[in-house]
Amino acid sequence: MASKEVLERQVFGTGEVIFRIGEPPRVAYLIQSGQVNIVVPVDDKDKVVDTLVAGELFGEMALVDSQPRSATAVAQQATTCIVITPIDFQRRLEKSDAFVRAMVRLLTKRLRKMTS
Repeated sequence: MASKEVLERQVFGTGEVIFRIGEPPRVAYLIQSGQVNIVVPVDDKDKVVDTLVAGELFGEMALVDSQPRSATAVAQQATTCIVITPIDFQRRLEKSDAFVRAMVRLLTKRLRKMTS
């Protein structure tokens, strides 16, 4: 019988900061329910650049390249996320073929250049 992996979940309240720009990467998140705003500073103001919903992943770039967070993530409403640890992320990435791994790293690198 195959064992099912139990992944940690974390719940965030409305307005709660999940992580801040510049913080070191610790985990990525998969939204199970709720909404998360991705926020960057623009002209001394916070600008929402994306709103993510159930089924979307965020915080993954920092796990791909081990660079500090490029944005702040804030729960727009009560939100439950599945926590993806660096070990889980790397294990899943290593299971993909070499092309997919190279593409993920390339896209992450390009996106960082565009947003720096």
